[in-house]
Parts: sequence; structure tokens; C-alpha cells
Amino acid sequence: MRWIYFFAVFIMHAAHAGQIITTNDFSDIEIECSSLNKNSLLLFDVDATLIVPNDAILKPKAKDFFEKLVASYTDRDLFREIRMKASHSVVDSRSVDFIRMLQKHKVPILALTAAPAKVKGSECSGNWRVDELRRFGFDFQNIFQRYNCIMLPKSEQYQQSPMFKLGVLYSSFHPKGDILIAFLQHLNLNPEKIIFVDDELKHVQSVISCLDKAGIQCVGIHYTAANEMPCDLNLELARFQVNFFVENDVWLSDKEGLDILSNHLEHCQIK
Repeated sequence: MRWIYFFAVFIMHAAHAGQIITTNDFSDIEIECSSLNKNSLLLFDVDATLIVPNDAILKPKAKDFFEKLVASYTDRDLFREIRMKASHSVVDSRSVDFIRMLQKHKVPILALTAAPAKVKGSECSGNWRVDELRRFGFDFQNIFQRYNCIMLPKSEQYQQSPMFKLGVLYSSFHPKGDILIAFLQHLNLNPEKIIFVDDELKHVQSVISCLDKAGIQCVGIHYTAANEMPCDLNLELARFQVNFFVENDVWLSDKEGLDILSNHLEHCQIK
């Protein structure tokens, strides 16, 4: 009779087994989320999922080269510091209205970011990403308003604690799946279905794996639109932008940087 037990376990697991979808088209996200209701949960990553920097060196395709440029500055989080001051755009303009439409239908929606809750230049932990999202029309505060701020347990190998604040769940570099489970347990939530959208496959896999183990029906969407955006990278300009930021704490856009370099070149030719 043991085979009956194992078959039953397999069926129970299969009923909750998560799936991962890869797409560069926001329409696929809209279709996948069309069945969500107030007992579901939808989560969006932020960087390169909802918003993306405008300058070439900060785009996903240039990530490896950018990391090489800032590798020697081990005492600073230049990735975050620069992005705090660089201009961004929405990855897909449909996302703003789509999220608002789902919110009107009482679908719980949160942002789940790997970023730390406290960053340089931000007075209050957890506010910087909330303010950033609101500038583009995203507001995830409406569902869990009674939970203004929740601190979640920190692992020893990480510097900052994960935090939930005003609709944004900061994993503070902890695995996103672990932090989502900790958040759900803290609030005693058991959604019928969870959909998670992220540009990085490792984060999608982390979330889906943890939800699978918890027996929660889930779909992970590996959203590659920003990763496939063209990137006309000027290596000399990129080096100049990073060095200028390190020295002046000011990020120059591609146009501003090119103008300064062009003026410098003209001045040298005149001499």
C-alpha cells in the first residue's frame, strides 16, 4: 500500500508545482495575471522589471562592464548610489495602468526588491524605493496599509535586515524566496496563487522553489524586456561618467558626459 501514499504525495505536490515562464512581452504578463483575485498575490521586482536607467552603462546589457568599472571601490555601493541619481524610464508604459486596474479589483500587489532598505542619501529606511516608484506612478501601499513597517529576521552573513514598508518588500540581498516566505508567515498569509515577475532568473527560481516547498500555487515570470533593450555603449564615456561620480558625487547623463568630453577635446585641439 506504500505506493498509494507516494502517489498521493506526488499528486499533492503536482497540484502546487510552480512554473516559470520567460517572456519579453508585457502582454503575456497581463494574460497570466488575468485570473488573479483578492485571495491571490502579485509581486514585481523593480530594477529592470518596472523601471530601467536611461544611460547606456547602467542598462542590463552593460552590467558586466559596469561591475568591472566599480569593482575596486569596495567601500561604496556604487551600483545603488549611481542609480539613485541617474534618470530612469518605465520599462513598459502599460505596466502602470495595468497595476492600477488590478488594484481597483482588490488584487494584492507588492514590490519585491533585492535592494537594501537603507541606502546612502536616504534619511529614513525603506522610503527611498517607495518614493522612486511613486514618481513613475506605482503605489503598492493600498493593500497592507495597517502594516506600516515590518522588520524581518536577518541572516548573519548580511549587513542589513529585510524590511517591508509601504508596499515594498526589501530582501536586503537575502534570497528573495526566503524573505517572501518569512513575510507570508509573519502576516499569517496563505494566498491561493502567487505570481512573481523579475528580470533575473535566479530570483524567479528562488521564489518559485520556496513557494513550491510551502505548497503554494505559483507562477514565476522571467521578464526579459529590459535585458533585450539596445545598448550603444561608449567605453570612454562610461569610464568618465563613473570617475566623475566618484570624484563629485554627481551622475552625468550620456548627453552631459559627451558634451563635456567634446568640449575638452575641442579645447585640446585649439591648444
